[in-house]
Amino acid sequence: MSRGRTGRVGGRGLKGRVLPGLLPVFALLAGCSESRRDLAPSGRAADLAAPAPFVSAARETGEAKLAYRHDLTLGLGPDRVEPHFAAARDRCLKEAADCTLLRSSIRDGGGASQPRAQIEVRLKHASVAAYVAFLTAPLPGEEPGDVALIAQETRAEDLTRTLADTGRRLAQLNDYRNRLTVLAEKPDNRAEDLIKIAGELAQVQSQIEEAEAQRRGLDQRVDTEIVTVSFRTHQARAGAFAPVWEVWARSGPILGDSAASALRFTVASLPWLLIGLLAVLLLRLVWRIRRQRAQPARVRLEP
Repeated sequence: MSRGRTGRVGGRGLKGRVLPGLLPVFALLAGCSESRRDLAPSGRAADLAAPAPFVSAARETGEAKLAYRHDLTLGLGPDRVEPHFAAARDRCLKEAADCTLLRSSIRDGGGASQPRAQIEVRLKHASVAAYVAFLTAPLPGEEPGDVALIAQETRAEDLTRTLADTGRRLAQLNDYRNRLTVLAEKPDNRAEDLIKIAGELAQVQSQIEEAEAQRRGLDQRVDTEIVTVSFRTHQARAGAFAPVWEVWARSGPILGDSAASALRFTVASLPWLLIGLLAVLLLRLVWRIRRQRAQPARVRLEP
């Protein structure tokens, strides 16, 4: 009886010591589970609240800074390259507010060579589609099939990080300039200190102007798009001897390439010619030595 009573008393004492210690833990777990139930949405709402995977923050918020560039190649008749080139150039010059002519060149097809032209313009986003439609449309008096879009390419360069780095650099330079200005306004500065501060201010100001020019250039690339158009003929000149005339027109470059190849071969062969000459001289010397050694033996064998 005493032993059993002691066991019961010991068990009650153990429970009395353990349970009060576990109560705070149970309370903490219960509070965590209730807070999770309050924060977590249920059913379809939880699925809708989950973010889409593999989507960058810049793309979600529309903060990506992209610089677009378009390259087009138009095929025209030999006598239609110049009119289309002039029309594309004049349209850009007339719409100077939305279009900037960056580069233009044309080469007449003298003889049997084919004429070609190229134009490069900078346009605002809203003007790109209309300008491309004008380029690919036939001019008055032409048929719809007279203008052929041979190739088209669009490239985009992400300038988000470059613009952010430039902005941070500008902020740091402006802060440094402000601190230098505060130092320069102190009344207890010596003459040599003022000279050093003035030189540092001039250098920082130059760096700030350079960074601002770089940022303006990047902003311009983001706010506009560059369109490069190449006008080429896709019809050969008429006549059975058109290939002959084409080669004759390009005879100068062909002759120059052939002369350059021959000169390159000659210069590259000079070391090998010297090595070959030395090898021939050595072979002749060896042959003479062997011939001189063999001649006395023949004389002794004769009766």
